[in-house]
Amino acid sequence: MTAPVHHAIGAASALLIQKYLPAGSSQGARMGWAFGIAILSHVAADAIPHAEHFLKGWRLWLELIVETTVMLAVLVGASRSPFVAAVILAGMAGAAIPDGLGMLSHRVNWPALLWADNKMHLTHGKLNLFYANFFLQLVITVLCSIYVRIESSA
Repeated sequence: MTAPVHHAIGAASALLIQKYLPAGSSQGARMGWAFGIAILSHVAADAIPHAEHFLKGWRLWLELIVETTVMLAVLVGASRSPFVAAVILAGMAGAAIPDGLGMLSHRVNWPALLWADNKMHLTHGKLNLFYANFFLQLVITVLCSIYVRIESSA
């Protein structure tokens, strides 16, 4: 999937999990759950066959920087508190980790990174329910972004 859909799903899942944590949970525990569920959201989303970024090299890096900047503005922009903003950021970061590790593992030849990348992408494209083309990814991104904006401004 593309970076914006991972950021949006990660942020939405990070906010959603907060509703199911015990009321007395510490902020550290809440952040940990937000980050962890976002990593899992990436793995789950990538299990669906999907369109990928087609740019390479510096053009891909430029695209990722622009997409991430836009998603930061969209997702964090309506936060009602610094803690909610931090939860959203943890969700965005957690959702980006699997592909970030993958990109890093292709740059440096560290066996541990290659192993982690292989494990996180073990189910990549294997859930053949439908194909998530770029339009469907845009729809998912918009819906998750609306959820994040509503939840973070309440």
